[in-house]
Amino acid sequence: MNAMIKLLAGIGVAGLLASGALAQDHSHHHNHANHTTLGAAEVRQDDSIYHLDANWQAHTGQELTLAQLQGQPVVISMIYGSCTTACPVLVNDARRVYEALPEAYQPYVKLVMVSFDEDRDTPAALAEYAAKYNLGDDTWLFLHGEDSDIRAMATMLGVRYRKRPDGDFDHSNLVTVLDTQGRIVQRTEGLNRPVDDAVKALMKVIDDNHLMHH
Repeated sequence: MNAMIKLLAGIGVAGLLASGALAQDHSHHHNHANHTTLGAAEVRQDDSIYHLDANWQAHTGQELTLAQLQGQPVVISMIYGSCTTACPVLVNDARRVYEALPEAYQPYVKLVMVSFDEDRDTPAALAEYAAKYNLGDDTWLFLHGEDSDIRAMATMLGVRYRKRPDGDFDHSNLVTVLDTQGRIVQRTEGLNRPVDDAVKALMKVIDDNHLMHH
């Protein structure tokens, strides 16, 4: 039964994507999936998320702090692994940003997905997720953290989320570009949105910081 529901959910998302009909706020269309989209909160653009000194576990098994990402632009989003509606689209949106970059710029960008789901999204589960969607190269980082650190990260990014009684999450759909210092330079809210602004923001960070080896 579950496999069937997952399959139908997958077809539903694929169909919506194919028709380009994913409206920015699709919460009322998704009542059958019990998924509510939460609007993103305001953020302070001059705060660096690298001030959060939490330890995170990556899907690769390594432990890291966010400050280790310093020095390169980052595309960051918050998801949870068992989500079959919005989250695969969000991950794909990050991939679309990356793939829309001119090839010379791609090596300087990191794609970071942070899980809301402290209980289920262990590093091993996130490694499976990365493998399932073929996101195993070192451009991608899937992070598992403590509940309080997840909350702090969500506040900094302006991502709103809440756990539902069934263990799944309602959440904002947000893809964020960070500069080399971990400050927000661009946010795209919604699913399957155009990637041009994010691409421009990333190229500007790379150019302004002279990261490219000519």
